[in-house]
Amino acid sequence: MWHRLLRIVLHGSVAFCLSACGYQYETIRCVRTVTVPHNDSQAISVQVNFTAYVAYIHNSSDIALTNNDAISRLAKGDVEGALTLLQPAISTGEPAVLNNYGIALILKGDVDKGYEYIYKAAVLKPHNPYFRKNYLYLHELKQ
Repeated sequence: MWHRLLRIVLHGSVAFCLSACGYQYETIRCVRTVTVPHNDSQAISVQVNFTAYVAYIHNSSDIALTNNDAISRLAKGDVEGALTLLQPAISTGEPAVLNNYGIALILKGDVDKGYEYIYKAAVLKPHNPYFRKNYLYLHELKQ
């Protein structure tokens, strides 16, 4: 049986990308440690590094302010604070909020539920390369 442990490594301001659709992206580096049973009492641990993309929204709406505050908290390592802010905003269906909520869930350790929200964001914005990269990379990790 596979045991999963997610260790978070946050690098604020590592990369910013501006998009014509009103989003600004920041990378969050994550390290996932997967432990696989080997022999009777031995196990092998493997570290998998991946980059997740979170999106700031560039407008002055309440959703954008909430989303951006949550991402700032996430970048500082306050995953619970980010989840608390994003939870009521996911009902809006804003793809950036869904993506960011999914990333926060993954950083908390809930990979399956986080994957679902990232999938929803990728479906709503299928031509967004950052949401698509998050989805495809996590899809590969789940296999």
